[in-house]
Amino acid sequence: PVSNKVEEIITEDNSTFRFLRLARILLDNDKKVTRSFRQEEAVFYVNRGSSKVEVNGQDYLLKKGDVIYVGIQTSVEIGTENSCDVSEFKATDCNTAYPVQLVRHTDIEGTELAADLGTKRPGSKRTVFKLVDQNIQACRLLFGDTYMANRGGVGSYPPHFHGPDGPLGLGNNAKEEIYHFRCESDIEGDIPYVLQNCALPEEKVNVHAHVFDEMAINVTPTYHDTMAPPSVDFMFTWCLASFTENHRDWAEIYNKPGFENEW
Repeated sequence: PVSNKVEEIITEDNSTFRFLRLARILLDNDKKVTRSFRQEEAVFYVNRGSSKVEVNGQDYLLKKGDVIYVGIQTSVEIGTENSCDVSEFKATDCNTAYPVQLVRHTDIEGTELAADLGTKRPGSKRTVFKLVDQNIQACRLLFGDTYMANRGGVGSYPPHFHGPDGPLGLGNNAKEEIYHFRCESDIEGDIPYVLQNCALPEEKVNVHAHVFDEMAINVTPTYHDTMAPPSVDFMFTWCLASFTENHRDWAEIYNKPGFENEW
């Protein structure tokens, strides 16, 4: 990303997303940017540093891992005293106004919004922090981050996709989804990556893509899980946008056949 400006990463023009968008904001030395929303809602997530966010004349100080939700018909000023790296996940075509809502990562750690998953498969052990879930009023968005328990782990297991209307389509109950990865290796000089399952529901053989540090990927139409080499530790932020406004059930998924009892 480019410093001291908004860089649009995933847009209507370079993706097949109907609703979801992703932008990055890197700021330093008291720089500020303004974002204005009409029929969009957004969550701002601090990847690094700290950020001062002003919404409707009120200031909020966000540290790493914190999230602020901003509804439609709103103007937002993003700033920092030192430096910050902020992701903006946005959903378009929203029609209900909800208030500004702040979620601190430390507030949900150890609560039911921090789901420990992977007990059946120790290699898939992870904690899913549901930062924007039923704790937050929103039109389409669900958002969080996932931290693996071990290097070389398998994330998002079992393979699933958010098209609960059926295995071959994305109907009214479906949700779009972005994964945005952070990867590191304990091998000096290594370029860390994960293998992202990109198999379409009708495909019997898994198809994987290499995803490197800081890359984002559209996992909407696929059975998705993520595998790392033994040397690699990874985490990722994820954002969902429901096809039907106000239909925001995070657990409404379709597992790949043969993996129904793997949760």
